[in-house]
Amino acid sequence: MGAGPSILQTVFALFAVLALIMGCAWLMRRVQRPGGPGGNLLRVRSQIMVGPRERVVLLEVGDQWIVTGVAQGNVRSLAVMPRPEDAPPAPDPVDVADFRALLARLRK
Repeated sequence: MGAGPSILQTVFALFAVLALIMGCAWLMRRVQRPGGPGGNLLRVRSQIMVGPRERVVLLEVGDQWIVTGVAQGNVRSLAVMPRPEDAPPAPDPVDVADFRALLARLRK
C-alpha cells in the first residue's frame, strides 16, 4: 500500500518535467525568429553539398562574404572576401509560419 503515493508522485513529476520541456520549446520558437532577434545580420547566400555529410556554405555578414566548410561536428572559415558591388540582394529567409499557413490552405 505504500507504493501508491510513490507512483503517483513519480507520474506527476514526469508530467511536470514534460510540460516544462514543452513550454521551453514553445518559448524558444517564439523568441528565435528567422534572422534572430537583432534582424537579418547573417544570411546564407548559397550552399552546395560536396560529400555525403560535407558542404560549402557562402554566408553574407554585413558587407562581407564568408565561405565556410561544414562537416559533421566541424565548421571552418575557408575564405573571407568583400561583398561584390554587382551582387544581387539576398533573398529574404522563409518564414516557418508562412509555410504552415500555406500547407494548411493546401490541405483544405
